Amino acid sequence: MDAMVKPLRFALVGNPNSGKTALFNSLTGSHQKVANYAGVTVERKEGRVQGTDGLSLIVTDLPGTYSLRARSLDEEVSRDVVLGTRAGETAPDVLVCVADATNLRLVLRLALELKQVGRPMVMALNMYDIAQRQGLQIDLEGLSRDLGMPVVTTVATRKRGLPELIAAVEKQALHATHQSEWHAPSAAEVRIAHREAERLMKAHVQPAARPDTLTGKLDSVLLHPVAGLAILFGVLFVMFQAVFSWATPAMDGIEAGFALLGEWIGVTVTNDLLRSLLVDGLIGGVGSVLVFLPQILLIFLFIIVLEDLGYMARAAFLMDKIMGGAGLHGRAFIPLLSSFACAIPGIMATRVINAKRDRLTTILIAPLMTCSARIPVYTLIIAAFIPNATVGGWMSLQGLVMFGLYAGGIVSALLVSLVIRRVLWRGMVEPFMMELPAYKMPDIKSVLMNLWLRAKIFLKRAGKIILPL
Repeated sequence: MDAMVKPLRFALVGNPNSGKTALFNSLTGSHQKVANYAGVTVERKEGRVQGTDGLSLIVTDLPGTYSLRARSLDEEVSRDVVLGTRAGETAPDVLVCVADATNLRLVLRLALELKQVGRPMVMALNMYDIAQRQGLQIDLEGLSRDLGMPVVTTVATRKRGLPELIAAVEKQALHATHQSEWHAPSAAEVRIAHREAERLMKAHVQPAARPDTLTGKLDSVLLHPVAGLAILFGVLFVMFQAVFSWATPAMDGIEAGFALLGEWIGVTVTNDLLRSLLVDGLIGGVGSVLVFLPQILLIFLFIIVLEDLGYMARAAFLMDKIMGGAGLHGRAFIPLLSSFACAIPGIMATRVINAKRDRLTTILIAPLMTCSARIPVYTLIIAAFIPNATVGGWMSLQGLVMFGLYAGGIVSALLVSLVIRRVLWRGMVEPFMMELPAYKMPDIKSVLMNLWLRAKIFLKRAGKIILPL
């Protein structure tokens, strides 16, 4: 009879950078799967959680959103799943609104909007340890009473508060759902919700007597128009130097391994047609995908760590003025950065750009970035035609040519973007607005798990095309 019981489903909803993914990873561990939502390249993370009665619960990690008024593909998916209108998706029984405990203003407005959906809700105040360290005082009982939902404190990276969160979800699931009253709010309704969120903040969140000024001190340097850009370019220089130097041994090892395997099959298999299929087709196809995996993983390692630190949002902010001059949106920085590893994940990452024209412009120029697959071609051409000489006493001429090829890709991408925006898609570029999260140390386990998921996604999506061909 128990096998016939419908499993309890709950969804994690919240603003970007609220720690949803870290909470999801801590709840599910290795019991998770990643796929795409039907019809869109938006990741669908689902996993199983052990309930208090021993039964499994199903949890879905929804893309970050500031409102159910969807303005991007990610936000459209979150809205449709929450409302239960997405075809082929089972609606969640309970919504867990994940909040950054150090910055509640925007998530309170989202929570008020989610309440109108009529589903049972729980609020998870994540990163509560950072809020306590900063000296914030949050009236949990008062906030719970005014919101009309349980408020549970969690520290996802240390797995604190997870049993209490699961218990609250199971308890809320017993409550009957009401008819949804949600509709796309008007400008006046948005202002009313904002005022209510401000009232809740003043009533239940007392700022620290001695506020932590570390974030402010760091931002005064990292967001400086001159020093900030110099630091950003320095970080990018170190990133690409590390990607090329650290990945080389692993790439050479993969190539050598496939070469040995090919030699062994060449000796073992006597049938010419079968040997050619295995060596030139199967091993050559798999090898062509795997050989660039170390570089892709290294650049994703840098991106994930910088995102978890809170620096990637600052990098996009700094690049907005430069990219805006070429008609690009500030959010295009991260997809284009990913395209240096491979254009496939770079193009997929453009879904975070709200406006369709900005998204399409970024998709069109992403392949102009110098991806890992071009490095062997560049290396061969440079070795054949450029002498191994020194310039200025310390700079390699071949290295300068390689840098010039990378710079040429970037300049050509900016020029193409400028032409597209001035000739094909005229109009104002949307202003760039981004919430700057507090700085925090990345969780090693979460970083490694995200890297593993990225590797599986790349191999699955790229391999499905490259290997059969």
